[in-house]
Amino acid sequence: MDVDILLEASKNTSTPKLPRCIFRVPEVLRRHNVLAYTPDIVSIGPYHPRGNLQFQAMENLKYDYLRDLLLHMDRSHDRDMKLEASINKLIDYILVHTKVQAMAEFERKARDFYAHPFDPLMKMEFLHMMILDGCFLVQIFRKFVNKEQRDINDPLFNMDCMFQYICHDLLLLENQIPWLVLKYIYELTVKYYQNPEPCLSVLILTALSSQPQLSHNCRWYLDHLRGNNYKEDESVLHILDLIRTSIVFSFTERYQDEKPFHDAKIQLIASATALSEAGIRFKMSSDECNSIMNIECENGVIMIPHLDIGELTESIFRNLIALEQCCYGRSHKITSYAVLMDNLLGSSNDVKFLCDKGIIGNWLSAENGSEFFSKLYCDTVLTYFYYDGLCTRVKKHQTKSRRWRETFKRNYCSDPWKATSWTVASILLILTVVQTAYTIRQYYSPPA
Repeated sequence: MDVDILLEASKNTSTPKLPRCIFRVPEVLRRHNVLAYTPDIVSIGPYHPRGNLQFQAMENLKYDYLRDLLLHMDRSHDRDMKLEASINKLIDYILVHTKVQAMAEFERKARDFYAHPFDPLMKMEFLHMMILDGCFLVQIFRKFVNKEQRDINDPLFNMDCMFQYICHDLLLLENQIPWLVLKYIYELTVKYYQNPEPCLSVLILTALSSQPQLSHNCRWYLDHLRGNNYKEDESVLHILDLIRTSIVFSFTERYQDEKPFHDAKIQLIASATALSEAGIRFKMSSDECNSIMNIECENGVIMIPHLDIGELTESIFRNLIALEQCCYGRSHKITSYAVLMDNLLGSSNDVKFLCDKGIIGNWLSAENGSEFFSKLYCDTVLTYFYYDGLCTRVKKHQTKSRRWRETFKRNYCSDPWKATSWTVASILLILTVVQTAYTIRQYYSPPA
């Protein structure tokens, strides 16, 4: 093992511009759905007491994963080696060769990611927590991608539901650890594995893309990373922020010339069915390499990328929105998406309408679906509404369509005689077209 990797990590890992990025969810948001912000089976980082009975199975698994990782790193040890004083010796094995100054710097940078101080946690206790949880997370994603590394009795992979439960917990705002910790663990250990992923983001996104509610954005962002020679976004703060990056990245690029709307009164649009009745058409976006954020309106057609609504969706959106609300510098793009979709899905009829168009894969009831987005952003602040330009274009087309219909009614439907004349003229025109087509067909048909 390289003895100075941690020192290099502390030197080369640039301090985030906005380091306070792991928060306790404010009670004003938590009260709307406590379970959406609370881990079910694993505690990551210092916010949730890991001594709770519900976390014990995963706490034991963390040490199993750490043991496997260290055995990969040090082939001289026998698999049945005896642990000397305690399992913490394994954690010390990673840190033992590191200079004290590097450890102090690494600890300071890691602590700076958290919005709340952890004075009761002593220096080594905090470092042990970061290393243990970091190893656990990196190994989870490695084992998912490389099935041959799994143990047959591993509870995370011998039960189909467990990985989904883990994904729920790993995407909670309160259950994050700093990206620099994960990157350090990955870069320290990657050379001990055959056919490693080229970068940490690819490893994590490959595993998370197995979840239907994440697959669309994870896969297109993976394509972006591969096309960009696996150059990672240096501004990523933690795993939840990586998912947000995968969602908003293309949206940021495509709409960077549009100035966000800033006003207390946000102009919105009618529901999907109301817009349809007004002459606006809806289509599912055909571009698979497209973020769910990229909703467009061209020539009276609103194109919306496909969205799956399932078991993980509410929790993911709520924690992404909480991140935007709490982390200074993370713009309100996901919040804006929730506001716009809530506008389009005003009733169960709107949900059915967009499901029929293939835009929404709704795994919930239509009634629940119509309330889904409205509940996501309760008690949030929307500083900028990023779909103001879209709403303006939709309203302009809606106004043109309304004027055409009013002109038509005024010119042709204002009295019975005009209506009758228009109807008769239309019938005559249709009959003339049919007769002309029949004549042309008869002329060109070969004789019997």
